[in-house]
Amino acid sequence: MEAKHRLKAQLNALHSITNMLCSGFDLDKVLEQILEKAVELFQADAGSVLLLENGVLRIRKAIKLSAEIVENTRIELGHGIVGRVAESGEAMLLNGKVDSSKFNDLVEREEDIPSAMCAPMMRNNNIVGVVNVRRSDKDKFTSDDLAFFKALASQAAVAIEIANLYQAERERSEQLRIEKMHMQAIFAHMADAVVVFDGNYNIIFVNELAQRALCGNGAMVGEDLRMFFPSSPWPYIRQVLGDNGGFYEFELQPVMSNVETVWRGNITSWTASEGEVYVLVLHDVTERVRVERMKTEFMSSVSHELKTPLTSIIGFQELLMERELSRDRQMRCLTICHDESKRLLHLIEDILMVARLENGSFHLHKSHNSLDDLLTKAVSNYAERYPSYTFSLVIGDENVALDYDEVLMNQVVDNLLSNAVKYTPAGGHVTVRQKLNDKHVVVSVTDDGIGIAREYIPFVFEKFYRVDNSLT
Repeated sequence: MEAKHRLKAQLNALHSITNMLCSGFDLDKVLEQILEKAVELFQADAGSVLLLENGVLRIRKAIKLSAEIVENTRIELGHGIVGRVAESGEAMLLNGKVDSSKFNDLVEREEDIPSAMCAPMMRNNNIVGVVNVRRSDKDKFTSDDLAFFKALASQAAVAIEIANLYQAERERSEQLRIEKMHMQAIFAHMADAVVVFDGNYNIIFVNELAQRALCGNGAMVGEDLRMFFPSSPWPYIRQVLGDNGGFYEFELQPVMSNVETVWRGNITSWTASEGEVYVLVLHDVTERVRVERMKTEFMSSVSHELKTPLTSIIGFQELLMERELSRDRQMRCLTICHDESKRLLHLIEDILMVARLENGSFHLHKSHNSLDDLLTKAVSNYAERYPSYTFSLVIGDENVALDYDEVLMNQVVDNLLSNAVKYTPAGGHVTVRQKLNDKHVVVSVTDDGIGIAREYIPFVFEKFYRVDNSLT
């Protein structure tokens, strides 16, 4: 009857440990349950579970052992009873006084331990740890107890391995979650639109900028990327991507994008555990393309402007070389050549000025000069050059002197007057005003020409910008 009761208790213990294999993923809890079940089943007074960490056995869970022993116990393989069991992989049944000559560094204990069992926890022939229990009464463990204790230790090793695997997987998942959050934070705050998709073109992630640019308020995650870029040859892009070492740059047109918007895409790929992952970064290069186009138009316009005075100079030089002209006609031809040469020089200086502004080599050369004199001279020159226009100069009683670059200030005033004449029909009126405003001087040039439409005013100070009109 007693044998049946013991067998039933043993089966229940194995069943409990088997349940741990399915549900016990917390290592400390698993160890605690294993030890409690072993002490209960074998009616032991005390017990401990030691795990092998960096070649040393340390107590991870204990029952009826002092905190000092638990904290300070460090056992190397082959040392003491526990070290011998861990090194040999053989369980031990110890009844009565232990012969210290059979063990290295056996710890002498004050209390008498009449009976003890110590069994290794092994997985795939590798030692995981050791579990041991002891009794202080006269009842001793039997060989049958030891056989079952070994089976319990083997099951405990499986439970510990599963708990360790679960812990490692949980840490890996947490690390991946943190890395994903960091990556999403980076993508979300990028100045460009970002779309992440898998090998089946399913969108995994989009940042806010990509959402607004490609889909507005609609859903994008989980959708097929190709529906947002139907004109892009995706199989070819992925093939070239593989040939180029995981990077490719191309132009593309989103289906919802404004037809005037120019997009350039940079796509990269890498192989993750779940397969190929692709990151598409979209750059809105509309502004850059527009500036480049204006620059091209500017250079075309400059080329035309350079050819015009050169054509006049060459034409009049040929006339002087091939014909005998009167002194008056010669002087007129030479005057035209001189004026056109100055115009050509002015254009070249403008181009050099643009180049200096672009490369950062531009410098101001200030001196203390009268602004009144500069304006008076500029208006007088234009009145003489363009007699069909009426020029007025309005200056207050104050004589304004400032620190400025005289060459550049002359160029600014000349540009303003030149534009006023260029966009004002013959017979028009151009007025230059100088006015003191607190600590500032305001110079304005007013004409009664065609003007600039209100919608183009924000672009006045953009490089190379010119309003499209009949006089451009």
